[in-house]
Amino acid sequence: MKKHISILFALLLTAGLVSACSKEQQPANPVPTESTGTQETGETQLPDISKDSSWPRTITDASGHKITLASQPKRIAILHSNYLEYFFALGTPVAASAGASVGTAQQALETYETLIPFGGTEEIMDLGSAREINLEAVLEAKPDMIVTFAGHAGLDEIYDQLNQIAPVVLLDYSDTWQNQTRACGELVGKDDAAGKIIRETEEAIASAHEVLSQKDKTVAIFRTSGGKAFVARGSQSYYDAFGITPPKGYTFGYETFSLEAVAEMDPDYIIFMDYIDTAKGFVKSQEASSVWLNMSAVKNGNVLYFDDSLNTFGPLAMELTAKKLVRAIK
Repeated sequence: MKKHISILFALLLTAGLVSACSKEQQPANPVPTESTGTQETGETQLPDISKDSSWPRTITDASGHKITLASQPKRIAILHSNYLEYFFALGTPVAASAGASVGTAQQALETYETLIPFGGTEEIMDLGSAREINLEAVLEAKPDMIVTFAGHAGLDEIYDQLNQIAPVVLLDYSDTWQNQTRACGELVGKDDAAGKIIRETEEAIASAHEVLSQKDKTVAIFRTSGGKAFVARGSQSYYDAFGITPPKGYTFGYETFSLEAVAEMDPDYIIFMDYIDTAKGFVKSQEASSVWLNMSAVKNGNVLYFDDSLNTFGPLAMELTAKKLVRAIK
């Protein structure tokens, strides 16, 4: 395969089809290895990018690489499906996409609640699993920009080869959805559109907060760790944004809880934010237990299932979550 890829690269370079955009490494490491999304000032760190909307423009990505984009990208390849919603929201669908840690981009387009409205509107080449970046497929997609996140497993080994195809931009997946929206907007010259998306999404979240903060109910959000355990989902800031209250004993940081620990919390609502079939299978396995059956959420029919696509915490996911929470919590 390495020999085949080398031949393909040679042909590509000979034909002069490699992007004219250039990339160079900064001499220093301007971002921490493990970014928290904030500087010491408390402000979220943004990519270093010219505010001039003209092209070419130069940015510094989340790993400190300086990248010059010669013109507005027309064919974008993303190496993780999490970023599909950002570019769809911006009205700039990508040309090619890998999947997530599970599944392919095509499966995401067909099953993610956030993406179903866009299904069939664009032809997007499927690059396979995000866990194994397929160089040949990326080359075949003929992108003029490649986007993924800093720390993508396996990226370091093929980073230079990807850059021979097109400039590679690394985003900070731990940053706020607002700043990731801004970053994607800046990459495609849609700064104003990004601002509009942020304002509208924040309005939807604020509207949900106004309603939900008045409810005297506790909510526990979990994923199921492959259908085997209760795992905390979200963060304190996530709960605060929507105005929902976790039950006593619920802690964040993706902590795993036993059935007995969840029963002791006894939340008014249990929400599984996971692959729905997996979550329902997990709940089915609990139904033989009196501990499960005696919980308030179970007795009152308040065990709910939200699609796993809401775990991207992107703009489409946040807006949809706001609407679903308001409908669900009475």
